[in-house]
This record gives sequence, structure tokens and C-alpha cells, in this order.
Amino acid sequence: MDEIRDKNAEGEILDIYTPQHERTGRSVRRGEPLEGDDRLLVAHVCVLNGKNEMLCQLRSPAKGHYGGRWDLTAGGFVLSGEDAAASALRELEEEMGLVLKPEDLRFVFTEPFSYVLDDYFLAKAEADPAALTLQEEEVADARWFSLEEVTAMIGDGRFVDYPPEGIRKVFSLAAE
Repeated sequence: MDEIRDKNAEGEILDIYTPQHERTGRSVRRGEPLEGDDRLLVAHVCVLNGKNEMLCQLRSPAKGHYGGRWDLTAGGFVLSGEDAAASALRELEEEMGLVLKPEDLRFVFTEPFSYVLDDYFLAKAEADPAALTLQEEEVADARWFSLEEVTAMIGDGRFVDYPPEGIRKVFSLAAE
């Protein structure tokens, strides 16, 4: 993991994927334009508790994309040489201060969106949002929300505009 962080110290280097989720062997610095059908990989982790509520983060108002909106527990671009599960765990620790193990994650699905492929993971955990160490520049707040609350916030624009059917799938799998 330290090797990946060192490689990305001067700006995030991201592997390029095909629309079929295969690495092309090429990479770009984050923010550089992509060509044709090139895609980047983003990993999301949805942490749900025993009451089937999702731990959500309020994105910092200073964030360019979706600033001031509620979001899934954690997520971000998968760095070059990193796999999606490792990225999800790294982002969870960086953004929320919550440390889980690879065996705590369950892959849910991949959703193509614009120029990215979004990989979604599910984890079960209990945490007191007030006790989390939030990454100040990224996260303004953290709270537990039910499926109904999340889908209502998606509908009225307070939550990042994820497809509601994907959110329902995450909650249904967590209930199993």
C-alpha cells in the first residue's frame, strides 16, 4: 500500500480500463483527458449497521463535485496498481477514520457512469458517527440513514444522484 501511495504522491495516477472493466495497461494523471472508450475505476463502500441503516457522509461544501450533498459511506478513484477493494478500504479509513479488513467487504455490482466504472462494496459495521475521525477537507458530517431516507434525499437533491435501484440493492443484500 505504501508503494502505491508513494507512486501517487505528486498527483493521483489512475489506471485506464475498458468499458468491460479490464485494465488497458495505460494510465493517466487524474484530471487528464481520456480517449474514446477509456474509463477510470471508482470504488464505493456502503457500511450498514444491524438496523439496516447506511453510514453516510456529508460532502464538504468546498468539494467541487456534489459539495454539500450527502453521499455513500466512502469512495474515490482507484489508484494505479491498486484493486477496487483495497481502494474502498483506503478511502473508508481516509475519509471516515473507520478501519475494516478485506474480508469485511462484499462486492455488490459495477455501474457504468459517464467516463467511470463504479464498483460498489458492502460492509456491516457499527460505529458512532460522533466518534469518527472525518477528513476535514472531504467530509463535513456523518450520520446513519434508512433506505427510505436515502432514496428521499436522492429524490429531492440532498444526496448524490445515484440510481435508486442500486441503493435498494445494497440495502437488500445487507438485510440477508
